[in-house]
Amino acid sequence: MVTRGRRKETDRHQAAKYRNVGSALLQSARDLEDLATDETRYGNAISVIAIHAAIAYNDAITIAYGGFKSTEGEHVRAPDALLAALKNPSPEAVDLLRAVVKKKDAVSYQGVYSTMGEASAILRKAESFCAWAEEAYQRRPPA
Repeated sequence: MVTRGRRKETDRHQAAKYRNVGSALLQSARDLEDLATDETRYGNAISVIAIHAAIAYNDAITIAYGGFKSTEGEHVRAPDALLAALKNPSPEAVDLLRAVVKKKDAVSYQGVYSTMGEASAILRKAESFCAWAEEAYQRRPPA
């Protein structure tokens, strides 16, 4: 059973804003990866941006389908919101989102240095989740 978690009712028309932010963040992470070399210290920045892209896309989906946005302080609860908003989300998409958001604290707050290899791995997972979310967004119910 999925626990409810804290959430705020949100007008479904707002989903587009979150989708646009997710898309922009994802492109920013890709652009930064293109600029990076093994010697640059962009790993954490790429990781954080990619993680937030996935979170923004998740918000777009939960708003579009469920009419709510999670207000949990713990982003590891984002998959719970997705499960609550969609009757049968792709298990692979839920697993991708879980894998991405569980890295947030380490790359953001714990002083863990993220290598380019690690950042690229997070970005690939975020890209896969965001691609699924974009398709789900395009099939969203009328607002």
